[in-house]
Amino acid sequence: MEYKWRVKKSERGLSLENFIYKQLGEWSHSQVKKAIDKKRAFINGKNVFVSKWNLKPNDLVMFSPGSQDLPSLTKDRYRFVDVLLEDSYILAVNKPPFIDFEEFTRVVQDYLRRQNKVQSYPYLGQMHRLDKETSGVMIFTKKKIANTLADQFRDHTVQKYYLALVDGMVENEQGSIKKTLEKGEFDEGKKVRIAPKQSEGMKAVTNYQLLERHSASSLLRVEILTGRTHQIRVHLSDLGYPVVGDKIYGTPEGIGFKRQVLHAERLFIRHPVTRQKLKILAPIPEDIQKLIDNLRESV
Repeated sequence: MEYKWRVKKSERGLSLENFIYKQLGEWSHSQVKKAIDKKRAFINGKNVFVSKWNLKPNDLVMFSPGSQDLPSLTKDRYRFVDVLLEDSYILAVNKPPFIDFEEFTRVVQDYLRRQNKVQSYPYLGQMHRLDKETSGVMIFTKKKIANTLADQFRDHTVQKYYLALVDGMVENEQGSIKKTLEKGEFDEGKKVRIAPKQSEGMKAVTNYQLLERHSASSLLRVEILTGRTHQIRVHLSDLGYPVVGDKIYGTPEGIGFKRQVLHAERLFIRHPVTRQKLKILAPIPEDIQKLIDNLRESV
């Protein structure tokens, strides 16, 4: 078995061990280090057995573990992928919270590799992203012919609905937020803000419907007509109702929760090959459901 990867600019300075660990979803750190110690890793054709070796952009890393180095599948870091819909062209899954996009993509690739009983990574097209703490529907393509699905995301014809629990008693039963956004490096770790000059920002439209009011919070169903980074979190915070648990755009005096209460509940697309209309629904995760149930009882 042989793996080859090219180091990206964003991966500058990663140790050889951490880099290989990131690429291989089923390997633990100790297993990677042991394989490097056995001289299974090469950088630009040169055998390297120092696990802490710092990588540079464009380095070519080759990893050639022997059969005795391979971890048992029972020790995989991730084995279960919650599949919502799958056919020969697309794969829709229910992303759990607390896993970032890049790592979750590798988890899904591992799932496809196990399903197809292949050692190399199968093709996986990335259509959209969810924040690390956000759970819910994510959709990938399994063949390049299905990548026309990206046009639906780009043209904003995909219907995307989220559940969001926000701090405060939302007054209106429904509403629409149409404020342009600006990306950058801002105070307190913010990556996005409402554009100071609305005529120069990125167009962003967020519709919301009030589902429930609690003593100090409200449950909303949110539809985004555009797919901007942190759009829901920034728009709702600007409205005065930040998402519960949002450590960047939220308020410390709100209801405490270990993550932002944001769940990609449903997605409507047209199948990129068959053209069939599809509705993909991800059930509410247990942690959010338990929180909402407790809030209902306290009213």
